[in-house]
Amino acid sequence: MENKFSRRSFFTFSLSGLAIIPFFAKAGKLFAADACPTKAPAGKPLAMSTEGMGKNLEYVIDANTSKNALHKAGQSCANCNFYTVAKAEGGYAPCVMMGNKYVTSCGWCKSFKAKAKA
Repeated sequence: MENKFSRRSFFTFSLSGLAIIPFFAKAGKLFAADACPTKAPAGKPLAMSTEGMGKNLEYVIDANTSKNALHKAGQSCANCNFYTVAKAEGGYAPCVMMGNKYVTSCGWCKSFKAKAKA
């Protein structure tokens, strides 16, 4: 039985594989940045999607799960005018529309208004 995998092709294949590692590392960081926060800030009032303004404004913790026709790809609380970035804690910040209750940076509601570009 003859082996058709030569030493030269082995090294070519290996170097090609090593060349793509930085791309996978960068992609991993990008996906990690998109992850929703998992731990809410202690002692802060949280907006809930099932009650109060959260229910009225159809708030969702993850914008990707919104079924509202007004939702557009790329919209989230993090890039909304009502999200108070200055008071953000661990991916949560108060939202003016939610009575200053804390919402996730990756959340969304139908009162979304894009931040003005500088």
